[in-house]
Amino acid sequence: MSPSTVDCYLATVDTNPASAIVRWHEWIAAGDLTAGLFQTPRWLTAWYATLGAQPGRQPLFASIVRRDDGRPLMALPLLLHRRGGLRRIEFADLGVTDYVAPLLAVDCPDDPEHVRAMFAALRRALPSADVFCAHKMPALVGGRPNPLQRLRGTRPSSLFGNLVTVDGDFDAWRFSREKTHRKELERSWRVFTRHPDAEFRLITDIADATRIMDALETYQRSAIANKGWAYILDEPGYRDFYRRLIVDGLASGDTVLSALIAGDEVVGALLGVRRDHHYAMIRIGNAGGEWRNCSPGRLVIERTMAALHAQGVRDFDFTIGDYPYKKGFRPEELPLYELTTALSWKGMPYAAFLRLKHELKIRLKSRPPIQAGESPALPVKQTGN
Repeated sequence: MSPSTVDCYLATVDTNPASAIVRWHEWIAAGDLTAGLFQTPRWLTAWYATLGAQPGRQPLFASIVRRDDGRPLMALPLLLHRRGGLRRIEFADLGVTDYVAPLLAVDCPDDPEHVRAMFAALRRALPSADVFCAHKMPALVGGRPNPLQRLRGTRPSSLFGNLVTVDGDFDAWRFSREKTHRKELERSWRVFTRHPDAEFRLITDIADATRIMDALETYQRSAIANKGWAYILDEPGYRDFYRRLIVDGLASGDTVLSALIAGDEVVGALLGVRRDHHYAMIRIGNAGGEWRNCSPGRLVIERTMAALHAQGVRDFDFTIGDYPYKKGFRPEELPLYELTTALSWKGMPYAAFLRLKHELKIRLKSRPPIQAGESPALPVKQTGN
């Protein structure tokens, strides 16, 4: 790093969510910074008021400006907490933020030398910690390259996003998909609407939204339990976070709750967030049982896409997760990246472990498949007695 760039940038860290989010909102409104769907003031307000406010968690709002004129270049919504014996600084996530990213200025430097200088200024401003972690980072933020990709140690993530763009006529897009998938959804809609009170709705009433979210949570909890996975969304703060998103964002359209309803029964429900022409799905659940034959999960997705497309939405983000139901919609895979940097001697073994784990995955992935009759090069662990 040349001497001319070392002191070009100044970083500050605010621990007060109210004052920091107001200032960031002003920067966004003035066009100084661009935020992703999961870094908008509304999302961050809900997150820091619920998940970020739990005991043992310290909010960190980091801002990086040019030293000579104070021009904001980057803002990072972060959290300091302890996990696994390490003091970790991470993006505001804890499992609910599909893409973590900084807020960026149009003229934020992207060359490695200046990015390293900005990160060095950030490290000087951050409180004492063992590791800095940034997982699920997109390659682009507001159409611009994500500068954090330029930092040493950034590597491709095993996760990826799923994006469907429908620029033209929605029915034409429907017919562009595989015939089997399209015909199946047409059949599902006919089966669903045989119920005399069956309907699809975009929910605008808070009382209705509360009832539908109760059903969505019940269905999702049951589905995850049946798979034998851990369900974290009942832990402190999670339920309040999603309720806060609905209360604060339903009227404006920033939060979108859609549902398939038959009489008083919620058959399927989908929760998402929207900004302008971009919509991202974040939670989904369906009744299953006797309704399974009308594929309520996929059906509520397609009906939501059609309704929002009519309102001007063009980018439909299925977010992370390689779930089978997404494949029929033919999303484009969006690469994501991750970074873990040691900030203390205590964090070095953890960062090294993640690096070696990643390298091993890459090597195993690049190996040719084992042919019949061959012995694997690595020992196979046996189970049982």
